[in-house]
Amino acid sequence: MITLPMCTNNTPLYQQIYEWIKAEIQRKNYKPHAKIPSKRKLSEHLCVSINTIDTAYSQLIDEGYIAAIPKKGYFVCDIDDYHYINIIQHENSQIKEGLSNLDIDFSPSNIDQNAFPYKIWRNSFKSCFNESDQSILKRTIAQGDVNLRRELVNFLHSSRGVNCDERQIIIGAGTENSLRTLSLVLSKNTCIALENPVYKKAYQTFDHMGHRILPIPIDDKGIEIEPLKTLSNVAVYVTPSHQFPLGISMPIGRRVELLNFANKAEGRFIIEDDYDSEFRYTRKPLPSLQSIDQNGKVIYIGTFSTSIAPSIRISYMILPVSLLNSYYKLFREFGSEVSILEQRLVAKFIADGNYERHLNKMRKLYKEKRGHLIKELSIFKDNIRIIGESAGNHLLIKLRTGKSQIDLCNAAVEKGVKVYPISDYFIGAMLEKYKNTFLLGYGALSKIELSEGVRLLGVAWNDLRV
Repeated sequence: MITLPMCTNNTPLYQQIYEWIKAEIQRKNYKPHAKIPSKRKLSEHLCVSINTIDTAYSQLIDEGYIAAIPKKGYFVCDIDDYHYINIIQHENSQIKEGLSNLDIDFSPSNIDQNAFPYKIWRNSFKSCFNESDQSILKRTIAQGDVNLRRELVNFLHSSRGVNCDERQIIIGAGTENSLRTLSLVLSKNTCIALENPVYKKAYQTFDHMGHRILPIPIDDKGIEIEPLKTLSNVAVYVTPSHQFPLGISMPIGRRVELLNFANKAEGRFIIEDDYDSEFRYTRKPLPSLQSIDQNGKVIYIGTFSTSIAPSIRISYMILPVSLLNSYYKLFREFGSEVSILEQRLVAKFIADGNYERHLNKMRKLYKEKRGHLIKELSIFKDNIRIIGESAGNHLLIKLRTGKSQIDLCNAAVEKGVKVYPISDYFIGAMLEKYKNTFLLGYGALSKIELSEGVRLLGVAWNDLRV
């Protein structure tokens, strides 16, 4: 019979009885199919009410520990033993010592948090969160809120020359989410041709979705066209305005060549990832590839993660009309994966002109940071070469040294600095010409931090040799 321990806390009696019986079943002191005391007998034994026993037994029944059989009583259920797995932590899954204590992180994906328009954002949120507008509580269609899509039609046409209507725009929860959606819209046997080096999450997304991946080399004008010419049923992923990570801008001749390739056969598409086109410092932003496409071959993707903040997980994808039926067939019954309130907030941010003002402010700020970083890097003299267009929020440096990339990274970490080797962005082996090439992001760092980061790199790499 059950004997309850003396409890010094305020645990209810039914909870004590429930816990005791459950523990006895788990320890196999009560065998499967064994009968346990009736509610009346147990209440008399413990001197508690039948209601207390009934509450405990009801919880055990709900969780599947016991079962009630009419006119027979309560019986222990047959529960499989739970087998514990001894999880072994592999060495390469552990964070390298020192990375949590970095003084300077030259991350290419972070932004200047101090420049975020907190007050404007807060006021816009208050304006959008209006109890008289109950539509913000409703589920929205998979394509996203129509207000945001309408604002994007106008903004993208004026800023990037993009030609579309609101029916073609699909709002996503970040670029990777948009790429997964696109992967489902494209046929399963569509080959994905990727720039190499490439934005690694794009490669991983398409690879995980089961597409055949074809890495294509890059020359000084962008992705090479010759390796593509024999392909059919292919989608070519490019970042033509500011190639990631090399920083190359694709000239008009190569753009037309790429479009002509797509036009020569059915099933050929171009995926234009326009991830940071807003930030170009010495000349006007280049028009998008989509703006010169007359045959519905370009799938255009953009995001607010770089221009506003990484936490704003809102991206947008513009599908050619020829792919809309496939999209509707797949996603007609789904809802949007992005909060409608956040979509309304971004729509208002654009509509009020605050987005354009914010971009102008950030262009000026990032241009100054880039110039400051280049000036500080002059301490390396002829041992360093700066690569890439004057755009985005990162630049590339190539070191002339006999040291290995691993030694250079480790030396930097020992001084509290993290740099990003370009080898991490290659599919397969890195080409020799990119040896000892690193990305230095400057978006999140102040001028003082940029100066200190370069100074620490100078100490870490103080014996560079040609």
